[in-house]
Amino acid sequence: MSFFGLDVFLLAVAYDLLLGEPPARIHPVVWIGKLIAYLRARARPTRINGLALAIVVITSTTLTGHLLVVALGQFPLLPLLISAYLLKSTFSIRCLLKVSADIGRMIDQDINQARKMLPALVGRETASLTRAQATSAVIESLSENYVDSILSPIFYYLLFSPIGLGLEAALAFKAISTMDSMVGYRTPDLKELGFAGARLDDLANFIPARLSILLMALASPARAGDVIKAALKYHSATPSPNSGWPMAACAGSLGIRLEKPGFYVLLEEGREPGTSDVPRALRLMQVTIALTLAASLLILIFSLS
Repeated sequence: MSFFGLDVFLLAVAYDLLLGEPPARIHPVVWIGKLIAYLRARARPTRINGLALAIVVITSTTLTGHLLVVALGQFPLLPLLISAYLLKSTFSIRCLLKVSADIGRMIDQDINQARKMLPALVGRETASLTRAQATSAVIESLSENYVDSILSPIFYYLLFSPIGLGLEAALAFKAISTMDSMVGYRTPDLKELGFAGARLDDLANFIPARLSILLMALASPARAGDVIKAALKYHSATPSPNSGWPMAACAGSLGIRLEKPGFYVLLEEGREPGTSDVPRALRLMQVTIALTLAASLLILIFSLS
């Protein structure tokens, strides 16, 4: 492995923290979404077509990223800058924290406006949520999206960087994650077509979701036992095989009851969440993310030695 992998990672993180998300018209994930929407509109709702859609989307995404970097190889610095830009597009630290904080403050100020803002984070019906339920939704999404939007793409970048395919692996994960968010639903029209994308997403997040509880435990050492205990007890309460791990770990760290009405309850013995718990959850996730980035840097540096 060369310094290029470390430099790409540092630049990608700096871009995310300083600038946030690029404009939609040049955002790689937006273009992945357009490809998925184009194929979905033309595919019959069968599992074989869903598998074909997944293969095309993953292959197109990784090959486009790879070939773009290779094509710019003759220009100084451009491969590094484009690689960092593409890697940054696979994770979203600043946006996740900002949106969560904005909605958390709005729950206190104007619950009706907060309900309108919540679909930016969650997929549930929000019009009738109480303040406690809206607060729970923000904290659930924050902890779950830490895995989907930060830990998992970085995990695959680290895993495949030693063989020079870190960027391609992160892009492949993002393609899978975007497919799951667009077609991975159990509705009549998507149940079969989205099956492959949803199962691939479950598989891709399997290790990072479980790794997240260790990072959250390290981020809250005084309650590390509660983090692990809650994750082990309540991880299976959610329909997803992965989302329950970080959400239950977060509930354990904060000592609060998280609930998606009609679907699941995490840390049933915890107290009802209040709006003051959103800043607490943000601090927990900020420390967890900082530990994730620090550990990633150490792994990349160690790989160079």
